[in-house]
Amino acid sequence: MIDRSPKPPEALLRVIAQDLKPVKPSPGPLRLVLETAPLALLVSSLILLAIGIRGDSAILGPLLTWGASAAQFTLAIVLVWVAAHESAPAGRLPRGIVYAAAAVALLVIVAITVSTFSISPEGDTLRAAGAGRVVPPWITDLACGAGGTLAGAILVLLLVWMFRNSLAIRPAMAGALYGAGAGVAVNAGWRIACPFATLRHALGAHGAAIAATVLLGALLGRLLATRRLPAKYQTDS
Repeated sequence: MIDRSPKPPEALLRVIAQDLKPVKPSPGPLRLVLETAPLALLVSSLILLAIGIRGDSAILGPLLTWGASAAQFTLAIVLVWVAAHESAPAGRLPRGIVYAAAAVALLVIVAITVSTFSISPEGDTLRAAGAGRVVPPWITDLACGAGGTLAGAILVLLLVWMFRNSLAIRPAMAGALYGAGAGVAVNAGWRIACPFATLRHALGAHGAAIAATVLLGALLGRLLATRRLPAKYQTDS
């Protein structure tokens, strides 16, 4: 049988041959997650270094103070691991596992928050240091919402850079998972530093910061994918 397909020009073959370079295989999801974990821990600890531990930590005890945050941080790393699998077409986890991981993360965060404030005796007022005036709740809501979002955005950008060579078929889903991991990791540190101890504030302001990082991650995932992967190969179904 004669091969009648046209052959590439010799000039093109020479250019291709000159451009060939050895490349390292991409690290697996677990290795990438382990490399990003120290960065996530550093960013999530910044608020603790800035303002210290909440005043009711002695009443909450080490389990609800440090243990719950450690569990939440571990959950954040799991979300990033799921996102890393989502970023590799051949390594994608079943859709049910992805949705289950997101649902478990939400339930765990709500359970930790409710458990914390069922024990915390703190009220809904916060007094400025060195002054007798009460800080309005909306100011603390804004401070924690904006601060948590900023810290989460920094971590999202770091995660996006670490996983910049990914080829996610569902880029918005992968980005949202990275954002969720970033938001949960930041909240793990934020919850044991924030001095404004009310359930409304924790679920509202802190929850809004997590939601914002999820949205940011989804938008970044979609934006980067449009530059790397043809639209016909993308799907968020």
